[in-house]
Amino acid sequence: MRDKHDRILNKRFIALAFTLLLMTLCCLGIAAYLRAKSGSNMYAFLDWDMFLAWVPFLISTMIALNFRRKAVRPGWMGMMWIGLLGLIWLFFLPNAAYLFTEMLHAFRYFIAQPESVFWFEMDFWYSLTLTFGVAIVGLMLSICSIRQIEHVLQRFVHRFVCWIIVGFVLLLSGVGVYIGRFNRWNSWDIVSRPGQIVIDLMNDFSSASGLLVEFVALIFVIQAFAYVIISLIKLES
Repeated sequence: MRDKHDRILNKRFIALAFTLLLMTLCCLGIAAYLRAKSGSNMYAFLDWDMFLAWVPFLISTMIALNFRRKAVRPGWMGMMWIGLLGLIWLFFLPNAAYLFTEMLHAFRYFIAQPESVFWFEMDFWYSLTLTFGVAIVGLMLSICSIRQIEHVLQRFVHRFVCWIIVGFVLLLSGVGVYIGRFNRWNSWDIVSRPGQIVIDLMNDFSSASGLLVEFVALIFVIQAFAYVIISLIKLES
């Protein structure tokens, strides 16, 4: 019975991963079409951004598969390796939810002017569909990755503790998205320039016109709702 259950989970995982990959390729295809039609480099950054969004999902998959294959907990060497992967995963996790903020580019490339109605241009709807699709992919990759880590944590701690950890991870993810979007830091800068990142955050927090608290809260709420919805769908299935 256990093996059958595992096979079903594997089939669902493969279907989910394939769907997200297909959606990613469709988004990149639309971006390439818009670049070719406009003769510009619009949305060229999506190639790299979407690659980074897949990194935490791939890492969490590695961690989850490692635990699924073992009936007992791994030794201390294995735990150290998984702990290192978990830390790298946490650093890269905000890259997934970061894709939600790409929706701003749908309006960045179409500036509203009194004499033009940009929403009557089909390219705008391609652009809006592209960024909306990218946002969905990012949220799905983020939450599905967190769910994988949550399942691993349930082997060690109570479910209630897992929920607290998930909430903290969602909060850190929101901070990471803010750092990437507004301060323009990358995941690896957390290791190479942590002091400057902290200084930037403190300056933004103390600024009267800063967006830090409200933006992080907004991203947290969006991801929290996505987490709850996916969790409820999982329970129904």
